[in-house]
Amino acid sequence: MTLFRKLLPRDEALRLIEMHVKPIERTETIPLEEAYGRVLARDVVSPIDVPPFDRAAMDGYAVRAEDTYGASIHKPRRLRLIGVQGVGQLYEGEVGPGECIQISTGSPMPRGCNAVVMREYAEAQGEYIEVYSPVYPGANISRRGEDIGEGEVIVEAGAKLTPARIGAIAAIGLNQVEVYEKPRVAIIATGSEVRPPGVELQPGEIYDINSYTLSAVVSLHGGIPIRMGIIPDEEEALRKAISEAVDSCDLIILSGGSSVGVADLLGGVVEELGRILFHGLQIKPGKPTLFALVDEKPLLGMPGYPTSCLSNAYLLLIPALRKLAHLPPYKPRIIRARLSRRVVASTGREQVLTVRLIDGEAHPVFKESGAITSMSLADGYVLIPIGVDVLEAGSEVNVYLLEE
Repeated sequence: MTLFRKLLPRDEALRLIEMHVKPIERTETIPLEEAYGRVLARDVVSPIDVPPFDRAAMDGYAVRAEDTYGASIHKPRRLRLIGVQGVGQLYEGEVGPGECIQISTGSPMPRGCNAVVMREYAEAQGEYIEVYSPVYPGANISRRGEDIGEGEVIVEAGAKLTPARIGAIAAIGLNQVEVYEKPRVAIIATGSEVRPPGVELQPGEIYDINSYTLSAVVSLHGGIPIRMGIIPDEEEALRKAISEAVDSCDLIILSGGSSVGVADLLGGVVEELGRILFHGLQIKPGKPTLFALVDEKPLLGMPGYPTSCLSNAYLLLIPALRKLAHLPPYKPRIIRARLSRRVVASTGREQVLTVRLIDGEAHPVFKESGAITSMSLADGYVLIPIGVDVLEAGSEVNVYLLEE
C-alpha cells in the first residue's frame, strides 16, 4: 500500500505531462490514399508547374484578343472557325488573325491564341462565329504554374494531411508521402476481478471497460492501441507487463491499481522501475491518477473506475497522445448552456460534471465514478473550479463537447 503524494491541480499535472512527452521521430512512407489524417514528416516540393500548360478556364472559343476589340451585340466581330479541340487534345497548327478554335474547359491553349471567348458571348454561324463581347489578353485562361510553381513548397512538414492537402500532393503527381509513424500505445488493464467481455462472470467479477474506451481514444487521436490484456493484482505480473510495454511502445497506459488500497500496487512497482512525477490530482472524478517515466517512456496510471478513467483521458491523455503524434493541440468545441438544476460541487477539488444537452439546457448525468453511463449518456462536461461550492439552476456554464 502506498500513499498519495501532494495532490496537483489539473493544469500543473498537464504541464508536467507536456514537458516530458516528446514527439516521436520515426517516419514511414505510405501510399497517398492512406494519408488522410497523418502528419507530414518532410516538406513536399513540387517538381512541376500546375497547371503544366496554359489552359482554357471556360468552354468557348480560343481567339486572338485583338480580333474581338469593338465587338458588341449590335456590331459582332466575325471569326473563322478552323478547328475543335477537346480536353486532352492539342491543335497542331497555329491560329492566325481572324481565326479561332472551339475549346473545352481544361484544354491547352492553341498556339497563337491569348484569350477565350465564353460560349454564351458568341454564336456559331456555319464555318464562322460571331463574337458579341470583346475579351482582353489572358481572359478566361489559367496560366502555366498559376496554381503551383515548380520548386514551390506546397505542404510543409508537420502539417496534418487534410483532403485539400492530399489533393495538392496528387496535383503534382506524387502517389506516396513520408509521414511520422503513429505512436504505439500500450493499454494494460489491472485487477484480479476484471474479465474480458464475452466470458461468463463469476461472483465478484466485472467486465473490462477501460481497455476499450482507452483504445477508442488512442485511435481517435493519432495512436495505435496495443491492448496487452488484463494483469492480476500481483507485483511480479505488473512489473513484467510494464517492462514489456516499455520495450515495444511509446506510451504506457494502465487502468486500475493507482489508488492507495491494499491491492493498489502500481505506485510501488512504478517507483521501483522508474520515476514518478505526480501521484494524485485535485480533481473529481480522477483523483488516483499517476504519471511517471520508465526508461524515459511516459506512463499514465489511470483510475480503475470507468468514468474517472475516461474523463481523465479527455483531460490528460489526449494532449499527451497528440504531442507524441505531432498533431495540433486538442481544442474541444465549447458551447454555452444553462444548468437545468442546482449542483453542489466537490469541496477542495476541481469537478468534472458530465451533462446532456436538451433544448439548450445542460442536464447533469453524473452518477458515480464507477458508472460508465455517467459518460455514455453525456454530450459534454462542465469544469467546476476549486472554490466554487454551488452552481444554481439556470447558471450559464461552458460545456466542453466530448465528440469532435
